[in-house]
Amino acid sequence: MSTNSCCSPNDIQPEQLHVAIIGSGSGAFASAIKAAEGGARVTIIEGADVIGGCCVNVGCVPSKILIRAAQLAHQQRTNPFDGLENIQPQLSRSLLAHQQNARVEELRDAKYQRILESNPALSLLKGYARFKNQNTLLVHKSDGSEEELVADRILIATGSTPSIPPIKGLVDTPYWTSTEALFAEELPSSLVVIGSSVVALEIAQAYARLGSRVTILARHTLLYAEDPLLGEKLAECFEKKVLGYLIIRKQVMFLMIAMVFIGN
Repeated sequence: MSTNSCCSPNDIQPEQLHVAIIGSGSGAFASAIKAAEGGARVTIIEGADVIGGCCVNVGCVPSKILIRAAQLAHQQRTNPFDGLENIQPQLSRSLLAHQQNARVEELRDAKYQRILESNPALSLLKGYARFKNQNTLLVHKSDGSEEELVADRILIATGSTPSIPPIKGLVDTPYWTSTEALFAEELPSSLVVIGSSVVALEIAQAYARLGSRVTILARHTLLYAEDPLLGEKLAECFEKKVLGYLIIRKQVMFLMIAMVFIGN
């Protein structure tokens, strides 16, 4: 009986593996750490300016700071105790945005950068990856060069980006995505939120509590894709507790969005 010294990728032992991970968010890092613990060598590929993905940079972390600040502002304005005077909070949106950025940088360093620097099994390759074949990636770097990377296992952990609806005229307006809404340094007097997802409602409620007049435009009930019944109850809660700052318009169909300039 003859033996074959060559082995397929499925036969490679964990300590021999080279794992390439496209993306550097929480899912990518959790996978990278697990692979390194099993003895693998891991290359993390990231094309963005910073590592950490959505959650720490433009998702969970900055949004929860904004939501908490809005909650405190709302409580100052509407506390239920006779012995405590309700006050109109004085908001500096720019200072709040700077605090959000500082916390983001702190957590990105603690939860991502330090782990990357302290684990010799992990390395970072900056650039955008595409597949050449099942085990080979071509990574396009910011300087225009391209590097070929061969790995035994390749994990796609690229996350997601905001989806821009194909509404006529929208691209001609200075619209926000959730990212701009989270880090805006000025509070708009009014804000229209298109959609009724969890992210849309978080931003809508936060801005309403901070003092903007917010209109939600939705084709269905709130949280239609997640839990419509919960969305109906949430709409009732908004109507009772946001004190007229938030308006919900349902069954909206978009024909066109246009910027209208009045006077100067």
